[in-house]
Amino acid sequence: MKRHFLFLLLPWLLGGAAVLSACSDSDDDTPQVAADTSRLAALIDSVTVGYNAAVEGNKPGNYATGSKAPLKTALDLATSTRGNSQYTQLQIDNATANLRRAVAAFRGSLIEDVSVANLVAYWKFEGNANDATANGHNGTPKTGPTGPGTAPGDGATLPTLVADRFNRPNQAYEFTNGAYIEVPYAAGFNPPAMTISLWCKRFDSNDANYLLSLNRWNGFKFQLQGAGKPFLTATTTTGIFDRDAESGVVAVNTWTHVVTSYVDGTLKFYLNGALVKTWTNVQGPMKTIPEPVPLAIGQQLPKETYNRAPTAGQAAGYFEYYGPAFFKGQIDDIRFYNRALTDAEVTSIYTIENTL
Repeated sequence: MKRHFLFLLLPWLLGGAAVLSACSDSDDDTPQVAADTSRLAALIDSVTVGYNAAVEGNKPGNYATGSKAPLKTALDLATSTRGNSQYTQLQIDNATANLRRAVAAFRGSLIEDVSVANLVAYWKFEGNANDATANGHNGTPKTGPTGPGTAPGDGATLPTLVADRFNRPNQAYEFTNGAYIEVPYAAGFNPPAMTISLWCKRFDSNDANYLLSLNRWNGFKFQLQGAGKPFLTATTTTGIFDRDAESGVVAVNTWTHVVTSYVDGTLKFYLNGALVKTWTNVQGPMKTIPEPVPLAIGQQLPKETYNRAPTAGQAAGYFEYYGPAFFKGQIDDIRFYNRALTDAEVTSIYTIENTL
């Protein structure tokens, strides 16, 4: 890949760094041996290829905007030094070391995706509900319950592929009339700590706008309440904690980046990359649910789970249907991590995903 090309060409590039020091002309009239510029020449050639291939931007694989300029300055200086036969071997070696340092700094500006090792699933909704990670947590669009009281019924409506926030067709899903996406249960969806990141556009003030749910309040449920406030219920080893984003509100008919994270002692909410609320009156790692239940995107529970008998010793009404609880709007780019991301990492996701 282009972002690694420069460094594949230079396996020895960062092996050492000589200290750049000033040199004065010697008064010794003894004839000087011509400096060996072969290593500097090879380095310049390799760095030039990598520099030309590198792309600045804000996406994974790009280099941070403005990062190429310092590398170009060091490259030009090294080229000038190499072409001057009056420079001593020490000066040539210093130029080589200086260019190596510039490459090391440039390499540090490479934008990588956020915490890939902790990314359990990533539903990009690019024409389907498949997981973009190698974990294979693919979803299935389904019709879902919409009925009142204890009568689930069925809305007979599947999630529909629609244009995303950049107006690209078939790059997001619209959820109406009980439609949802079901993902088979995996232990990875039930970690001790987590972060959920997604984009959504709510259509109305539905007070049960379920975004992502694993066994509802018996595991976790992430939703928007009537006022549009993000709301997380997390069941831990010490209890059930319901918290909302307080002043943070998702506007109607507006694409918004919404994130929540939980780790023992801290629950956070973010809107458009900014932290809007931190709760610290929560305790315990998240609890493992007693029996496997599929993950629901856009619904409280999978429809086949409602009103069925539990199998792990729970009360008879454990899966009781209490009324409609489904999302009305559009959702895109859902990330699920098995740890609480830092504030900077959440901002990075927003920066990466906010533009094409």
